[in-house]
Amino acid sequence: MSGTIVLDRRRRSTRAVWSLWRRWEDRPPRWLPLVSPLTTAFATADLRRRLASRGTPPTRPRVVSVGALAAGGSGKTPVVLSLVEGLQAQGHRMAIITRGYGSGLSGPLIVDAANPSCGDEARLLSARLAGSTVVQARDRAAGLRLLREQRPDVEIVVLEDGHQCAGVARHLDVLILDRWRAVGAGIVPEAGLRLPWGPYREGAAGAARAAVWLLPLRGGEAPPAQPAQGPTVLGFVRQVALPRGVAAPDEIPYGVVSGIAAPERFEADCASLCGRSPVVVARFDDHVAFSRRDVDDLLASGVASGVRRWLTTAKDHVKLSPLWPDSAPQLHVVALELSWRGPTSLVETVLSRLEA
Repeated sequence: MSGTIVLDRRRRSTRAVWSLWRRWEDRPPRWLPLVSPLTTAFATADLRRRLASRGTPPTRPRVVSVGALAAGGSGKTPVVLSLVEGLQAQGHRMAIITRGYGSGLSGPLIVDAANPSCGDEARLLSARLAGSTVVQARDRAAGLRLLREQRPDVEIVVLEDGHQCAGVARHLDVLILDRWRAVGAGIVPEAGLRLPWGPYREGAAGAARAAVWLLPLRGGEAPPAQPAQGPTVLGFVRQVALPRGVAAPDEIPYGVVSGIAAPERFEADCASLCGRSPVVVARFDDHVAFSRRDVDDLLASGVASGVRRWLTTAKDHVKLSPLWPDSAPQLHVVALELSWRGPTSLVETVLSRLEA
């Protein structure tokens, strides 16, 4: 995005780590192959030990995990929204358990979308899924206990970002594969460098725990081949959209503000939606708690660059909107909408797997 002013408000350590991860993915330093096997072996052993504590899932409610191998930026929240909205539409009583990143509250507690102390994703889920209960709990097992005590009528619980979560048994794991390759009629999961040398929580072997694999596709890409055995494979296409009735700012100078793990991809989505690059982008740390000073500085930079409209993510809008002055250029949400490619929809796949 040449000509775009980039205001990078992320911590210096965050920028340095992501820069190293990108560099090491292409050209790892000579010493990395000597030390990474040791950290990988330790992390794998620790993960296996923690996963062994899951036990047997309860008969009711059914527990469905939605997760990824990478630490962030895989699109878990839009998938959870799509799944829960679809299950709600079919009459199922739903609940979601989320960790509550960016919040000082450990929980467990039932989330009120208007409570600024709750995590941004938790508040977004609560606002969008009015017919469902959202529980924020750093200890997801405690969150499930709270649900069973206070919402005994819930039929299905979706465990957000739960693939590596210990202590909570589940009936079904749904996994987003951000890296994969097709081999014949099958799909082979892939992963990059593991923490702390890269953004992956575990290697590709962790995909074997999931019965449903979700593959991000480009707009014109064909749906993946369905293996004869093994996980059900579904593709999905991410489409960005503005709220109904809001036209894309084709000729209006606009800015982009986000506090997410992969801001560059979101900025590119905005440029594609608007047909031109933003004049200003502002990048904050993932799950940042915006301050009024942050907003004032942002708007001052926008005025200096002629910004007449701002675009942001749904979870950032939850935190920014209470701080946004009425006199400032309008702040609009760029929503992510998913369309499914495969033998069935995600909702149908999940229900058939749970029945099996």
